[in-house]
Amino acid sequence: MMIGQTLSHYKILEKLDEGGMGIIYKAEDLKLKRTVVLKVLPDSMTKDKDFKRRFIQEAQNASSLQHNNICTIHEIDQTPQGQLFISMDYYEGESLKSRIGKGLPGIDEITNITLQIAEGLHKAHENKIVHRDIKPANIFITKEGTVKILDFGLAKRVDRTQFTQAGARFGTTDYMSPEQLKGEKVDRRTDIWSLGVVLYEMLTGHHPFQADHEQAVVYLILNQDPEDVRKHRTDVPAGLAGILEKSLAKERENRYEDLSRMIDDLKKVSSRGEIESSKFEIPAPRPSQSIAVLPFVNMSADPEQEYFCDGLTEELINGLSRIQDLRIVARTSVFSFKGGGYDVRKVGRKLNVQTVLEGSIRKSGDRMRVTAQLINVMDGYHLWSERYDREVKDVFKIQDEISLAIVDVLKVKLLEEEKGRLVKRYTDNLTAHNFYIQGMYFYRTLVLSTFGTSVEYFKQALKLDPNYALAYYGLASVDLAMSYFGLKRTREAKPNVEKCVQKMFEIDENLSRAYTLLGFFKAFYEWKYMEARSAWQHAVELDPNDTDALQNYSIHLSVWGQFDLARKLSQRAKSIDPLSDYTELSCVLPDFYAAKYDRVIERFSPYLELNPPFLWGLWFLWRTFALVNRKQEAVDACKKAYLAAGANDLVQAMDSAGTDHAFETAARIMADVYKSHYCSPYDIATLFIHAGKKEEAIHWLETAVEEIDPKILYLNADPDWQPIREDERFVHLLKKAGFIPEPISK
Repeated sequence: MMIGQTLSHYKILEKLDEGGMGIIYKAEDLKLKRTVVLKVLPDSMTKDKDFKRRFIQEAQNASSLQHNNICTIHEIDQTPQGQLFISMDYYEGESLKSRIGKGLPGIDEITNITLQIAEGLHKAHENKIVHRDIKPANIFITKEGTVKILDFGLAKRVDRTQFTQAGARFGTTDYMSPEQLKGEKVDRRTDIWSLGVVLYEMLTGHHPFQADHEQAVVYLILNQDPEDVRKHRTDVPAGLAGILEKSLAKERENRYEDLSRMIDDLKKVSSRGEIESSKFEIPAPRPSQSIAVLPFVNMSADPEQEYFCDGLTEELINGLSRIQDLRIVARTSVFSFKGGGYDVRKVGRKLNVQTVLEGSIRKSGDRMRVTAQLINVMDGYHLWSERYDREVKDVFKIQDEISLAIVDVLKVKLLEEEKGRLVKRYTDNLTAHNFYIQGMYFYRTLVLSTFGTSVEYFKQALKLDPNYALAYYGLASVDLAMSYFGLKRTREAKPNVEKCVQKMFEIDENLSRAYTLLGFFKAFYEWKYMEARSAWQHAVELDPNDTDALQNYSIHLSVWGQFDLARKLSQRAKSIDPLSDYTELSCVLPDFYAAKYDRVIERFSPYLELNPPFLWGLWFLWRTFALVNRKQEAVDACKKAYLAAGANDLVQAMDSAGTDHAFETAARIMADVYKSHYCSPYDIATLFIHAGKKEEAIHWLETAVEEIDPKILYLNADPDWQPIREDERFVHLLKKAGFIPEPISK
């Protein structure tokens, strides 16, 4: 025991701790008259010449670090017997290990501790030093609450040849990353993994990979995902769970690229919006019955009457979707069966419904015959059928009668206020209604060249009925889509969208679709993300069956790293609209932003063979291929996306340029097009960054911010920008777009 002895100019006062890396003493610095901590290494280590040489070099590197969250190392010396020791700052407080042992910290405390550790490590990483042994025992919390990272004795510079023998492991097994366990080269993402393990332990009180034997722990780390922390405590915000999920990705490429992104995400966790979103419960009634209204078949000679048939189908779906005790499949999925010739039982299984409504319409002049039958998909038995021989002007009455008959036959519980919503419609003008249906038909195809046709139909509907709220919804939706896809500048689209939203609220302040549009307006055009989140949340609360609201709120939450709630919303949308490509997109985006690229590729690859193609799915797919260095597949998927957009000449140019130059060629062509015809500068920047042209990418991102390109919504989250994320100009753009709050001046 060395109590009372003097090492160099340090007098040993008391023993504080002991571990595999040495004995820790409290001591007095006799020269500077201050209290310090001495860590004296074991004899076995100091006698190993290779270890001693490596340790001295790495301790010298660590001693150069000056940061509030890193324990300051004063010097390294040795006893007359050659035993190494380190002198460092002394603090009053306790280790994180001790703190966890007293009981689980609160969420705010956990977030604060994690943030401070991340900031200290980020400083080390900026100096090209990785710690390699982050664990609760090496984290100290002072009495003032300041976190200090201890024990950089295992630290190494990532730009120097390490003295570690191939296959050797340094660190503590429970906190080791998969690459450490395999004896592979480590980098900053190794520390990010260990920090994720520490975060998991603070949240649950135990390790994410628990086993009785070390070999079993190693197996779990390499092969199994940890149990969801929310099974152990329900107060974990979705954003914090998302940070944890990304930190503990098995493949280091799927973790945070560096700690600056993790720090940004941690700062968002404590925001009011995160707390509100974590408490938000999806209105999820448990319906006793389910139904799919299949497209009514046109039995007339005039093919133009298809719109009339589609309109009746859609109105029935919209009306029935307002009943809590009935799950009805959304339009997109049922219209995949348009044209008939289907087996009702197979339809029921594919859409997961108990009943199917099918029918037909024969129209001649001012008269029509509507037939409808409700079928049990289990046995094909007709539960109800009816034929209506009426005048065309009575179509709305027929719609109401069919809806009420379905409710009666299925014995669905109808709340008092639901009957009014069931038969509610937003126009009594049949012609205006038909114009709206035709406008939505052309809009939903997402064929960019038909957007203009869609607009004309909506305008015709509004001429006949200036208070037709749904026609305003269609008109604003087209303007939003045109600005999103780069067909119209924001400054041209924004006034039209704002006018339509205001008009919808004047007509019906409780219309879910009005709040869906308001969410887009706030997020795309004003960069008021909290207000957008609030609008989408209210849209879901007003109509839990509105798939547009569910999908868009889910996508917004994915962008902000709140993956758990995003998945819940998208899965609810999936249960209502199981065959929708857009719903599938919202389901996959949490994986894209959590860097689970293998899952993204698996689920989006079918879009390569889809006809007609799904433009959004292809755009995310090619970028995912590029992010995992599958360049040829990325180029092929990108070309398919541009073919879907009708840019055949651009695709031919990419073919001629070859794989290595395809993205740059596409980017320069689009940049040239921009001079005379507006197109999305954000998309141009995306092409340039994947071509390795950082300066051009930053220039076009600056243009995107100036133009208020709607895709700026994704600027902070998109992984494409990792190569320029540390650039001051990129940080300035994040501030300008509202992702980094400006400091409040005193």
